[in-house]
Amino acid sequence: MLTSRPLATRRPLLVVPVVAGLLALAGCQTESAINREPHAGSTTVAATTGVQDVVISTDQHYRFSPSSITVHPGKVRITLKHVGTGAPHDWSLLNFPADYVPLVSAGQTKSVQFTAPAPGTYKFVCTIHVKQGQTGTLVVLPN
Repeated sequence: MLTSRPLATRRPLLVVPVVAGLLALAGCQTESAINREPHAGSTTVAATTGVQDVVISTDQHYRFSPSSITVHPGKVRITLKHVGTGAPHDWSLLNFPADYVPLVSAGQTKSVQFTAPAPGTYKFVCTIHVKQGQTGTLVVLPN
């Protein structure tokens, strides 16, 4: 004769897979909301007076605008302008430590001038907000 277990002893067996499934779904959302915000804008710069001027704005949303910049070989001046509120930001071209705009607080503007690296694609970041996704791309065109 087959006997089944009482309902009270079967319930924990049903709860375990449901709880495990919910935990797995919650684990899929490990990226914070600020990291999911889109990156805006792109620009291609031409040299005027021998220098390619690029103005990049930033604010409390941890993004650069534009986040994609295309330049030609030669001198480049990056001006970082903090147009929002909140934390200060900087600008650094990875692997080129001299190509750096120091921290800019709300309402401030600072610049750096450098010679564009060899043709290729390079990443720039806010060194204190990389984990929040404050990054961008510098494309240097061939001659």
